[in-house]
Amino acid sequence: MARTDWYCEDLLSGKMPVEIIWEDDLVMAFYHPPFPKESEDVHALVIPKRHVTSALSPEALDGALLTAMMTAVQKVAAALGIDKTDKGFYVRFNAAAPGVTPHLHWHIKAPIPVS
Repeated sequence: MARTDWYCEDLLSGKMPVEIIWEDDLVMAFYHPPFPKESEDVHALVIPKRHVTSALSPEALDGALLTAMMTAVQKVAAALGIDKTDKGFYVRFNAAAPGVTPHLHWHIKAPIPVS
């Protein structure tokens, strides 16, 4: 039987090491692997710590989960300084991406702030 959520399983088990930016009991946020330090963009992911197939699944409507994911976005933006840039940042989520393992994840992308 094929694993349906290998990406999150590997991340949450530690099999795929990532640089965690922020986490709580429900979600974790980390740099998208691999994070090229010379890149001109910040690319972080926020994922639930329990399997949620997509943003269109009934489990994605859980209020506590949505609050935790939005909190993670705010914490990542503050930790990386992208909440204070004039260029801003954006959040993208997968609805049901073809060709990838089905799981809920939000992407946070922005230009790297100049210190």
